[in-house]
Amino acid sequence: RVPVQLSPAAPSIVSGVGLALRGLKVALVSPEVRRVYLQLALTLVLVSLSLAGALGWLVWRFLPVPEDMSMLREALMWGLRLAGVFVAMLAAPLLALFVVNIVFPFLGERVFMAGLRVVDPARADELAAAEGLGLSTSVLGSVRRLLYFVGVTIATFALTLVPLLGALLGPIAQLWFTARTLSWELLDPYFERRGLAYADQRALLKAQRGTMFGFGAPYTLLLALPIVGPLGFGLAQAAAALLVSEALEPRGGAREG
Repeated sequence: RVPVQLSPAAPSIVSGVGLALRGLKVALVSPEVRRVYLQLALTLVLVSLSLAGALGWLVWRFLPVPEDMSMLREALMWGLRLAGVFVAMLAAPLLALFVVNIVFPFLGERVFMAGLRVVDPARADELAAAEGLGLSTSVLGSVRRLLYFVGVTIATFALTLVPLLGALLGPIAQLWFTARTLSWELLDPYFERRGLAYADQRALLKAQRGTMFGFGAPYTLLLALPIVGPLGFGLAQAAAALLVSEALEPRGGAREG
């Protein structure tokens, strides 16, 4: 297992957002990323739309608005419904990413490595030659993250049921948690190649929580858009290479294409 040295600079949400936007630019202009992007994007779109539809239906089905309610209670119920749907829209794309990474782990790795070859070719060669954790350990890590994410998402949805403040606090909590978890899952190919165990990954991401949120937040909001949003998954996966190169493990010689 190879330890990762943290940058001495304190991570921040602003720097994370900056890395997300610059990483998106790198992914968009890279021919190599475009060559491997399509398979991942189409797979994620199909899975994400299926999950979003199923979760949205469940929210609508189990939060009915009876006709005999007072206007105030009816307004509250509609607020809960909309908050629940928003939570579902935030959660579905990341759930899709978990599913695809568990079933087809090679798709995300191809896109990540393509992005890394643009921003830091030497590191890409180094990681490509590394033994890594192995397929079974990597898949188990994704399963653990999936179960953790589902558990917290259920708790967040329960928060939306709290009268008055729940409809506001639930979506905010879901955005905070989803953005950080999305960054974690996008970094899975890097962690697998570096041989970092699950506990070490959590410790690293906790130390860089501001950057992880800042990087994941723009993509979380983008991916929540119906149909169009999930097409950005491949771009986010490639952009994660810049997050590695400049925030998690910075060193001299990296370049932005």
